[in-house]
Amino acid sequence: MGMIYAEQVEYMSVETMQQTHESEIKILNDIDKLAIGLDRGTVELSELEAKIDEYIEHVTEHFASEERLMLEYNFPSYDMHKTAHDMFLADLQYATVQWKEYGQIKKIINFVRKTPEWIVMHVNSVDAPTADYIARKLQQSEA
Repeated sequence: MGMIYAEQVEYMSVETMQQTHESEIKILNDIDKLAIGLDRGTVELSELEAKIDEYIEHVTEHFASEERLMLEYNFPSYDMHKTAHDMFLADLQYATVQWKEYGQIKKIINFVRKTPEWIVMHVNSVDAPTADYIARKLQQSEA
């Protein structure tokens, strides 16, 4: 059983955004499985840490890609959307420092396990309208 499923979030009208969300959901669920395996002694810490590093890189690229699209298509709520990303990244950075500098891997695992609620809210209320706006702009430019 996963922490979050693609069906919980709105389908994006921009395919690259949809693929990014699906990839991120898979990584989150993989981290949860690895963390459970670590607790059971069936997974090495290095395997879990590598997957968490993959997640951090993915989130950073995910947000940067969305922000580039919003700027390219003059999305009117860019500042609000970027602020939401920046706040999430600040929390992620804090959890990462607790893990990497102080050895508190539970801090980053707990952060990851709390993100599904944020993701569902953000994707459904912020990303979906953004994707719809960009999709309309793309259609207009193709016409």
